[in-house]
Order: sequence, then structure tokens, then C-alpha cells
Amino acid sequence: MSNQQEDQAKTTSKSNVQYPVSPQFKVLEGYDIYRSDKLIIALVVVDGSFGRDLRMYRWQMRNNAWKVDLCRMSVAGWEWEEISAKARELIQRYEIKRKGKSAETAE
Repeated sequence: MSNQQEDQAKTTSKSNVQYPVSPQFKVLEGYDIYRSDKLIIALVVVDGSFGRDLRMYRWQMRNNAWKVDLCRMSVAGWEWEEISAKARELIQRYEIKRKGKSAETAE
């Protein structure tokens, strides 16, 4: 497989990711913050009756169906640079160890 085919396959697989949002929204794109067989945390761009929005979701698998679990809110107005900087500051200050698959590459 050529590099171009590999890139296209990666793009295709990302665009085929399913997000179980309400039928009132059309999913335009999403980014998985975390995904397992039982939990999805993601940023999702949706188009609905009030226009486009960036929303954060957390779904949990219950009884073989994805259910919204505590989080389904608009985050478009959040100060992302400030949030990112504060998260980095707190992680360093309290010497919090990175967890998950990206822990090895984050160092």
C-alpha cells in the first residue's frame, strides 16, 4: 500500500467513526479524546436547528446501547488555550503521571 493510500485509509477510517448523538443533530466531524468498548469521550461538530456547534460528549455502553453519561454540552465558547495551559500547569505542579496509550509518547 502506498503512503497516499495509507493516508486515505486513515482519513476514511476517521470519517467513519460513529457518534451516537441525538437525531436532531447531523454529525459533521468528531475527535475521540478517549474510546473503549464501554466508554467514548469526544468533541463533536454538529449541525442542528440552531446552526453548527462544537459539543463535548461522554457516552457509556449500557445494556448493549450507547447512553449519554453526564456530558453533552456546547464547548464552542470555552477558552481552549487557557484551559490547555491550566491543565499543563496543574499536571506539572502536582506531578500527575500521564495514563493511557499516549503516555509513552507524551514524555
